[in-house]
Amino acid sequence: MDTGRPAINGPLAQGGLDWFGRARKWIYAQGFAAALCAVVLCAGALRLYALDYQSLWSDEIFSLIVADPALTFGEFWDRVLTDTHPPIYYLILRLWSSVFGQSEFAARIPSALFGILSVCAAATLPGSSLSRSARLALPLLIAASPGAVWYDREARSYALLLLLSTIITLCLLRLLRVTPSDERQARSAVIMLAAAGLFAAFTHYFGFLIATAAFSACFLLTERRYKPIIGFFGCIIAVPFVAWAVFHAQFTDPRRVAWIGEFQIAATINWFVFLACGGTPSFMLFAGAAGLLFASGGRCLAERASPVWACLLVCLLTLAAAAAISLHTAILTSRNMIVILPAVYVIAAELTASLVRRWGTIAGAMYLSAQLGLMSQPITAYYTTPMKEQWRESAALALDTPGCEAAAIHVYGDAANYRFYTKSARLQLRLIEIPVGASADLGNEPVTSCPILLWMVGVSAWDLDDLLARFQLSRSSVDIAEFHEAYVIRRKQPG
Repeated sequence: MDTGRPAINGPLAQGGLDWFGRARKWIYAQGFAAALCAVVLCAGALRLYALDYQSLWSDEIFSLIVADPALTFGEFWDRVLTDTHPPIYYLILRLWSSVFGQSEFAARIPSALFGILSVCAAATLPGSSLSRSARLALPLLIAASPGAVWYDREARSYALLLLLSTIITLCLLRLLRVTPSDERQARSAVIMLAAAGLFAAFTHYFGFLIATAAFSACFLLTERRYKPIIGFFGCIIAVPFVAWAVFHAQFTDPRRVAWIGEFQIAATINWFVFLACGGTPSFMLFAGAAGLLFASGGRCLAERASPVWACLLVCLLTLAAAAAISLHTAILTSRNMIVILPAVYVIAAELTASLVRRWGTIAGAMYLSAQLGLMSQPITAYYTTPMKEQWRESAALALDTPGCEAAAIHVYGDAANYRFYTKSARLQLRLIEIPVGASADLGNEPVTSCPILLWMVGVSAWDLDDLLARFQLSRSSVDIAEFHEAYVIRRKQPG
């Protein structure tokens, strides 16, 4: 039937179709980039929102004591040498503190920035070494990781360690995917791997383990012609690190890590599962998907140097080295094991991509959504529930108590931590240290203008009665102001 409209055909119609195709491709490409940008923005929000909600805890206070910009460089270096970690993070924190101060928010900003950069690295570095689905899943997994969010909001070296571990893992994958004709990309990948490995080794001793594991995996899985350059750059990391480790061992006290040997292995594993997956249900989902992938022999398992096999090898080599060292000196903790989180998340991202290839986009999206949903459940507690020792709140009570401006207060544990919160506000306040495990008779302390008998931080609720008995105190004779793992014990006032 003639509609009266001219037929659209020929070059005009073909041009319109070509334009539509190009527009669709442009939207497809830009949509992927926009999605990655949205992931980075969400990661930034998770890391920066209410950054100072939790009080500093003992390890963070130690970081700030070491990095105090009021110290001379010699004093700073002496404190670095007595710690069990290499100096890179402390140098960065010292420079930062000299400009922005040492408040909770200021001290944690570097870690938050390192965390955001980790997600940026996961979004930009994979290139062709991962499929499109895996490239989107990986930054999502790192952004929502309970362990990553936890340590990216803490004034310790672990956020920087996680950033460098992410770069190391992704440089390894890029190097394994280099085509024989692209020598330039191979050189850039191995140089970046070496640079990240060197910084990681001088940030944390587990940084050296993950770097060594990555170079070992490269050496085992790459073509023969790349092995000499991989060995050369591996030595560039090993030689200065070994020299540093021998030098540093003269100053560190092995008793500082004695607690690791006393910690139960089951508790270490459970906490790592929490940091990596957010709990048992999420871990079971990951393990089930991995089992399905291995049982079905997915394409990502077909190649000897596939991302799954490479990351699995890195995890095993890192943990094997840590376990071997622990036969002499215990070093294997859940915190230290976060160096393998990027490799674990690459495996999870590859699971997503495998599901997409085998059963379609909906199957992959359903798995990834479920994994992210279960993983991220604990994160809301970081902004709503006190989870760290409440030095700040207990210190505020001690400082605001009338009559204690120039008094003597007994404190349990290292007085330097308590002094961090009191030195600038109460110059005349004297802190009498009771070493951990020691006893004292506080029940017969003479009455003074200051009603505070004892200030304790880092004490669990189930230890309180035992400690009160050790200090000759009873609940009936004192008032107890209780915070999260912190107590201020005061004389009971008449009436």
